[in-house]
Amino acid sequence: MAVASGLGTLITTEVTLAQSPPPANASGGFRFVFMPDIHLRREHGSAEGMAKALEAAMTLEPKPAFVVTGGDQCHNLRDQTLEQSQQMVDLFASLWKKHVDVPTYHAFGNHDAAGWGKGIDGFPGGKDHPLFGFKLMQQKLNVPKLSHSFDHGGWHFVVVHDAKLVEPGRIIGEFEEEALAFLRDDLGKNKGKPTMLFGHYPPVTAIEFFDGEAKPSDEGWTLGFGRATRNPMALVDAIGDASVRAFFSGHIHRLDRIEVKGQTFICAGSVSANQWRGPDVDTEEGFAVIDCRPDGTFDYRYHDYGWAARA
Repeated sequence: MAVASGLGTLITTEVTLAQSPPPANASGGFRFVFMPDIHLRREHGSAEGMAKALEAAMTLEPKPAFVVTGGDQCHNLRDQTLEQSQQMVDLFASLWKKHVDVPTYHAFGNHDAAGWGKGIDGFPGGKDHPLFGFKLMQQKLNVPKLSHSFDHGGWHFVVVHDAKLVEPGRIIGEFEEEALAFLRDDLGKNKGKPTMLFGHYPPVTAIEFFDGEAKPSDEGWTLGFGRATRNPMALVDAIGDASVRAFFSGHIHRLDRIEVKGQTFICAGSVSANQWRGPDVDTEEGFAVIDCRPDGTFDYRYHDYGWAARA
């Protein structure tokens, strides 16, 4: 479905299981996968499901050159003790090492902030603990900076951190100045390169107004900053005239593509769908497969890897 406006086109997508067009690799390009919202947890067979998703990604033909995650790698670290969080992240890291043999770049989401909810009492020293918040994931997965960038095959890629810790138990989507400053500087140094951006929260969303979390009232719609970012125009302004082809996100676990203000925003479903309890509304467990070409164009499809939820 597409709705035209003076600003651009809002496009909501359905799950696509058909094979993609001839892969970009055939013309000197490359493939990568974007895997948001894995939500590794202690129940629902999630470790088995995560392993199956990783195996599906690594056996694609052609094989992806790298993987980018979209945050919420582990489920609900914010409400676990330090010991519980360490055990969960160690399991995630071991599964990743066992099944993935290509470079990986991580974005982090609201579930990845260790101790930021009820679990704060399980962290000696609370927020002053060296592994509090995103620091545990950063240490275990070797991610020195929350916002970071890399190059591959003539393209440029940037992870833009967009999960803001507001108060214990509350995390919202927002591009803070530190992330925006990094993005402006990084894009300025890489002008001319076709670029893709990644974060956890969608900067904007359309699908939330279709059986989602947007709530209607007599006065209008309400959608909290816990679902999409508070300041999407700050991102657009930071991008400026850089050659950004798309911003990929997760968080809402559904499929959504919006073209507006000269930018393309793609929410690429969820590896865990409804956190390993079956489809999230109409979106099955899956991940994004992206084929990049040397001319700066790309193909994108959502890959349902065939997981069936456990009882």
